[in-house]
Amino acid sequence: MIPDNNIRTREREAVKSTTAAKTQPSDSEGEGKCPHCGANVSAAYEICPECGWKLVNYCTFCGAPMNPEDMDCPECGMPADGVMCPTCNVRNFRPFCKQCGKPLSRAARMAVEKAKKDPKVQEAARLLKQIADLQAELQGAAGETEEVEPAGPTEGELRLQELMAKVGFTAAEKPKATKSKGGRSREEILAEYQKAIDDANRVMSEMLPPAGSTPQEQRNYYTARKVAVMEIIEEKWYGLPIQKAMGWECNKCHVLHNTPSECCYQEFGGEWITCTEFAVVDKDTEGAIENVSYVEKKVYKRS
Repeated sequence: MIPDNNIRTREREAVKSTTAAKTQPSDSEGEGKCPHCGANVSAAYEICPECGWKLVNYCTFCGAPMNPEDMDCPECGMPADGVMCPTCNVRNFRPFCKQCGKPLSRAARMAVEKAKKDPKVQEAARLLKQIADLQAELQGAAGETEEVEPAGPTEGELRLQELMAKVGFTAAEKPKATKSKGGRSREEILAEYQKAIDDANRVMSEMLPPAGSTPQEQRNYYTARKVAVMEIIEEKWYGLPIQKAMGWECNKCHVLHNTPSECCYQEFGGEWITCTEFAVVDKDTEGAIENVSYVEKKVYKRS
């Protein structure tokens, strides 16, 4: 459907009329008001954490400068009032849907196709598939195993537990050592499982954008890798339910996003990690739009 230009004009006028409110922070810790929903926003935000509306005077799709009266970005042509995801019906101000990850521009789609040819992306997909298979093996062997005496924690594990306890984390229950009636012990499967996770984290850490990339280019690069990995898995191993097997550990929000596009800060930073379990997080975490967090390879959970 072609957008109603009158509606877009009214929305643009509404943004222009409240520009001062959003660009001039109040005396309360550098906060201002979102021009679209009125929520308190920080001067460090690029998009509003409440409604997802754009808060800056540049294109959030490519980073090019924009004037308040610009209806579309003069550089990439993306609309100043965002793009609706055809799948989720969510308005986005970045090239990938913050909810489902769908590419919303031709450039984003091309970035995904390019990423799928990256050997590191292909290796990450293979390792995530291996991790999923090992999880299934562990679950399937649970009813066909006998318990054996578990080994005690090492000195390093005890020290790590002590450090994590100081920041509000407690160790999750350690899996009981078992031996499969079919052959491999549970500990042997767990050792292979941990190695696959370590390998996946290493490969993900090596997927780096070109030097000198802008924050927008870095965010798009990393998000395209996540979409590419999931598309490879879908194409090769149809129906594998591991769409959330990669989590973005954000340096600004200090939570694990589904993709970098969920973070509302202008400043960019973080890394992909392998996620093997999921957890609920505080919905009031500052700077997080959807605050989706995952428990990653460490066997710790919030107490």
